[in-house]
Amino acid sequence: MSKTIGNIVDVGFGGESATDAPKPPLFDATVEPAPISPVVPVASRRPENYTRSFFHVISAVAALVLLRLVPQREWLIVISGLLALMAWTAETARRFHPPTNAFMMRLFSRVAHPEETHKVNSSTWYLTALIGLAVFAPLRSAELGVVVLGLADPAAGFIGRRIGRTKIRKNRSLEGTLGFVAIGWIAAMLVLLAFHPLPLPRMAAIAAVASVAGAIVEVATIRLDDNFTIPVTVAIVSASFEHILSTI
Repeated sequence: MSKTIGNIVDVGFGGESATDAPKPPLFDATVEPAPISPVVPVASRRPENYTRSFFHVISAVAALVLLRLVPQREWLIVISGLLALMAWTAETARRFHPPTNAFMMRLFSRVAHPEETHKVNSSTWYLTALIGLAVFAPLRSAELGVVVLGLADPAAGFIGRRIGRTKIRKNRSLEGTLGFVAIGWIAAMLVLLAFHPLPLPRMAAIAAVASVAGAIVEVATIRLDDNFTIPVTVAIVSASFEHILSTI
């Protein structure tokens, strides 16, 4: 009887001996390939804001028209000074009166970044830069400063968000920076061709220096706003370069 029970245990229900049943391997040599993550651009993670980009371009055109049409430098200083005074007055009101801040952020919600709720907005810095250009910069250099900022800066963001892969620093990619240089050069060349005809190699060199200077400071700007640093730097560098050319 005990022998019969033992046979039943050994054979099991399938008719095979339990000791003959295949044993699972100690480890599985088959390795599933890891899923490939999509390549994420290293450029700015901000969503595209076409309204803000359009505002950039319109601001550059308006400043260029102002520089071209105002007959005297004194009037440029007065007009840009009044605009900047209005902007800084609004900034002061925003700081000390939260309802005013909330109202203005709603009013300019289409063009303002959320982080500008509690800091000086880019338009105020831009208008401040215009004062410096009106007071100190030669007309041609001032024009290059505003058009390089107004066209190349939004172009760099647009390109970087789409094809930016090579990170330079936070929210900046090599592809976006090269796009800045290309669009900045085109913008500067158009201004020079339209209003300041010079020998073509000279214009190409001035436009190149202006666009490269703007691209470098756009990447390097950390503490200040690049709507201030780009036009001021482009104007200073292009004016200095022209002075060097004039001595050669």
